[in-house]
Amino acid sequence: MKNWIVALAATGAVGAAGGAAAYDGAPRGEYGRGYGSGAYVGLSVGELRYSEDGLEPITPATAMLTIGAPLSPNLSLEGRIGAGFGRADTNGYGLEVDSLYAGYLKGSLPLSPGFSLYGLGGVAGVDLKREFGLGETHDTSFSYGVGMDFDLYGGTRLNLEWTRLASGNDLGYDYHVDQASVGVAWRF
Repeated sequence: MKNWIVALAATGAVGAAGGAAAYDGAPRGEYGRGYGSGAYVGLSVGELRYSEDGLEPITPATAMLTIGAPLSPNLSLEGRIGAGFGRADTNGYGLEVDSLYAGYLKGSLPLSPGFSLYGLGGVAGVDLKREFGLGETHDTSFSYGVGMDFDLYGGTRLNLEWTRLASGNDLGYDYHVDQASVGVAWRF
C-alpha cells in the first residue's frame, strides 16, 4: 500500500506541473473553469481496500467508467460503473470484485485555473466474492470521497481520488471498502 501512496503522490506532482505548463490560456470563468466546460466522460484505475476486523487488508485492482454533467460551475452530477481485475489474496483470504457502481454529487473548489480540490457525496454499491465468511456480498450505502483535478490541455483532466464505497458486517465482523484511484476525463 505504501508503494501505491508514493505512486499517487508522484502522479499528482507530475500532473500539477503538467497542468500548469499545459494551460492553454483560454478565457476562464469566475470559477476557474473554461467557458466550454460541459459533460465529461472518464476512466480510472485504482486499488480497492477491503478492511475487516481481524484480517489484514485485501487490495484487488479496479477500473471504473465515469459519466458526469455540470449543474453549475462548481457542482456536478456523476454516475460510475466498474469492476475488478481478478482476485487478490492476503494471508490465505481471497477477494474478487464483481462490480462497483455509484451516483455522486461532486462539489469543486478551484484553487487556480488548472487545479481544484473536490468532495463527493452519494450512494455506492459493491458486489464482492469472498473466499471466507458469507462468501458473496452486495452492499449499497452512503459513499463519500475527496480528490484533486488537474486540468491539462484540450479539455483533458487528470484526477486523484479516495472514496469510502461501502461498509457492512460479515458474520459479526465489521468491514469497510475504500478505493484509491487515478483517472483521466475528457470534457465535450
